[in-house]
Amino acid sequence: MASLMRLQFLLLALLSSAVACADRPSERERFVEAWQAAARGDRTAVMAAIEALPDYPLTPFLQAELKRQRIDQVGVDEMSRFLARYRDWSFAPGLETTWLRSLGRRGEFAALSRYGRDSGDTLVRCWLARADIRAGQLDGLEARVTELWRVGRSQPDVCNPAFDWWRAQGNPSADLGWQRFELAMNAGETGLARYLRRYLSRDQREWAEQWLIVAARPRALPTQARQWVDHPESRRLVVLTLRRLARSDWQRAEGYWQTLSERFEFSAADRLAVEREIALFRAVALDQGAPAAIDALPATARDQQMLEWRARAAMAHGDWQTVLDSIQRMSLVEQAQGRWRYWRGRALAELGRPEAAMAFASLAGEATYYGFLAAIWLGQDLHLCERALSADGERQRRLLRDAEFERALELHQVGLMHHARLTWSSAWRRLGDADRHQAALLAAGQGWYDRAIAALGALGAMQAYPWRFPIIEKARVMDYSERWQVDPALVFGLMRAESAMQPDALSPAGARGLLQLMPGTAREVARRNGLRFNGSAELMDPAVNIPLGVAHLAELQARYDGQWIFVAAAYNAGINAVSRWLQERPHADPDVWLETLPFFETRDYVPRVLAFATIYEWLMQRPPQVLAANILPRHANTSAAFQCSE
Repeated sequence: MASLMRLQFLLLALLSSAVACADRPSERERFVEAWQAAARGDRTAVMAAIEALPDYPLTPFLQAELKRQRIDQVGVDEMSRFLARYRDWSFAPGLETTWLRSLGRRGEFAALSRYGRDSGDTLVRCWLARADIRAGQLDGLEARVTELWRVGRSQPDVCNPAFDWWRAQGNPSADLGWQRFELAMNAGETGLARYLRRYLSRDQREWAEQWLIVAARPRALPTQARQWVDHPESRRLVVLTLRRLARSDWQRAEGYWQTLSERFEFSAADRLAVEREIALFRAVALDQGAPAAIDALPATARDQQMLEWRARAAMAHGDWQTVLDSIQRMSLVEQAQGRWRYWRGRALAELGRPEAAMAFASLAGEATYYGFLAAIWLGQDLHLCERALSADGERQRRLLRDAEFERALELHQVGLMHHARLTWSSAWRRLGDADRHQAALLAAGQGWYDRAIAALGALGAMQAYPWRFPIIEKARVMDYSERWQVDPALVFGLMRAESAMQPDALSPAGARGLLQLMPGTAREVARRNGLRFNGSAELMDPAVNIPLGVAHLAELQARYDGQWIFVAAAYNAGINAVSRWLQERPHADPDVWLETLPFFETRDYVPRVLAFATIYEWLMQRPPQVLAANILPRHANTSAAFQCSE
């Protein structure tokens, strides 16, 4: 740990010396105030800041924001020159698209045609089509509008004039209408699909109606199919419907297939597609007959995915010989993965085979979830060796003189994280590995942990544990962990898995902050525990996120009697899913229960949380107990420690 502290001191010294010639803190403060003024629409304050900060590296962001806010008033020459000058800056693509859309709205079609031809934005492309129609420039236009129309979703109203012109040219043909109908159905856009029936031939409309019926009610398939003649579309509808149904109800899908498989002349490929899907989801449901169903498929269908689920279905029923056989059928590359090396050892142990000890021993030296489990199974200490990283002052000074890299760090300092990450990625692509190592250290020294974590992972520096697993917000985590009686190593492990220590993390589902809380969950936890919560924006503040997150973990911990395998699974997949999985397999060993979960995300997430928590035990100078207690309690060794034998 002392080496990390010395390195952080050096990094901070480098950052300070890089800006010693300028009053960077006051410039930064002035910029932040101006950015906030821009959000309020205070143009005068922003212009004053621009004038006062001529050499500050982020001043062009203020200029870009002013132009964005008055996009309809900016002259063509002014904007084109500005975008040309800052073409490679992170704000340029968005600003350019906003400007091109504005040109279309304002009818400045000459400028739009000059500057917008390479745009991939749908609105801009539709404005360009309208401009070309108005100008009589029709070469290639029909094909361009066809491309805009042939998508599986509704297009913006801006496109309607172009579509009206296109339809006046005799479009779409019935075949083109059917192509878009298919795209809409495959995208689940049934409303659009119903609208598109008007463009279909009579025969196509009949099949479209049947498709809409069985898409809405797959269980209607046998009744509907009795009315169908043997036709390519009838066969395709059966295949599509049964493959979709198999994912939620493989037994019903299998019954329907037995009824329909001989009614139509399905191709070998169609038969395989249906039977593979039924066998796969039979295995996902952990049906005891799944391995035999998989074995009945042609050898070409027994790929890695099928073999993995053959193994999982077998282990759920204690058929360890089939587990071993499934692993041995995998490619050598897959067999070499830690997951399947562990399960090979596990199967050998359950079968009483002496090779089990050797299988576990070959894995126990790896500092991974499966390596840790192998060591626990053998009753050994857990193997974990740190790789020290060295700061190269000259390389770091050179990086800090790189305008784009400096801009990325400065954007992080002022909290413009979207632009910071885009700029970092752009700079990163230009760097060699030696510079990338130093860039990662600079990011860590600045507290930009998610960039350092991602960078070191990409570089294969997996043993740089203090940098890849930073202990942030330690006082707050320790305080609330003690208050709610939650192991802080588990809190840190979950935080690292959820957000990579990124306070402003936002998931596609809307989870926010270090511990990735959903606003609704946060509101209820706050209400039950008397904690502060004044809206979703607060979840980006560690002072709010951590107390709520730890309290939520304490509630889950109480629900599941302290068994963190279920706590982490519920945190990821929800209480209802975990209740269902526990009801289906109430007596499964913890490692088997986890490996046989149907959600791949949760199946990988829980081991990641527990392995990370184990590394945090090492960082906190504690003995390793988390994994043994939660995954292999029968093999727990209370005297186990961490050791490095390199």
